[in-house]
Amino acid sequence: MQAVIDKIMKAESIAVFPHVNEDPDALGSCFAFAKAMRGMGKKATVYVSGKIESRLNFIGGDYVLYREGTEHDHDLCVCLDCGDLGRITERKAMFDEINNSVNIDHHYTNTNFADANYVDGKAAAASEILFELFNKMNIEITDDIAKDLYTAICSDTGCFKYSNVTPKTMRIAADLLEYNFDHAEIVRLLFDNDSLAAAKLKAEITEGIKSFAGDKIRLVSTDERAGEKYGISKEDIPNLVDIPRRIEGTEIAVCIKRIEGGFKLSLRSNGKADVSKVSMQFGGGGHVKAAGAILHFDSAEEAENAVVSACMRELGE
Repeated sequence: MQAVIDKIMKAESIAVFPHVNEDPDALGSCFAFAKAMRGMGKKATVYVSGKIESRLNFIGGDYVLYREGTEHDHDLCVCLDCGDLGRITERKAMFDEINNSVNIDHHYTNTNFADANYVDGKAAAASEILFELFNKMNIEITDDIAKDLYTAICSDTGCFKYSNVTPKTMRIAADLLEYNFDHAEIVRLLFDNDSLAAAKLKAEITEGIKSFAGDKIRLVSTDERAGEKYGISKEDIPNLVDIPRRIEGTEIAVCIKRIEGGFKLSLRSNGKADVSKVSMQFGGGGHVKAAGAILHFDSAEEAENAVVSACMRELGE
């Protein structure tokens, strides 16, 4: 961690990158970090890869949509919640221009791609690591920073119900609850705030669940434009892999979504299966219980067959 701290302390202007398809942990971590840096008198700008899904607007809009050729004066790039360099997509151009980087992450498949890396695969969220980092650096945690950190941790733990939760996670959450923000409202907005359109799309996807390996593997497939008939943009399609994950008997839940140039794979494990091993077979990564990848197949059928076969091998079927 000290190498990371040294680079941060020396920096004057920092570019902050979350991973592509930004989720609440990535956004909350980046917003908290940028605010902490500004509190130290440094410049900090969060650059995102594309439009953020509207359900996450409550987290804030403290970011700039990256465009090729963006002028900047940054002397350090900090990547948060990002498992490998490919996850920053086109922002790699700025990463290379700055040529001075830090990587803070909790994916144990992280490739340690930066000049200074701090990766803790046992942490439940990137923001759990940031909380410790801020304390070690004697950075003041404001109510607003605490809210960002709590939102991130709450999201990546499924409101503290996933197996990645540890006693440390709960202690950090308890410390954050000492600050002044509405934690119950955060939980509601994260987990209990579907639009009617999203509910209808989920109902349609549920009808198409496929089962394999004696119902141990359950799969849903869709297209990034599937929500258009319900008025849902591709950025606002809800998390669909949780549909098969929540069904009794499911050990591995799979969602395959057709996107431009391929398919997006999302995997969840309810049992002993390590879905990161499955995702890594397709060039992806993640956690034991949650992982993903981008698939390159000619058809959805080919993608499904390849993923199901890999899942069956992981289950020993």
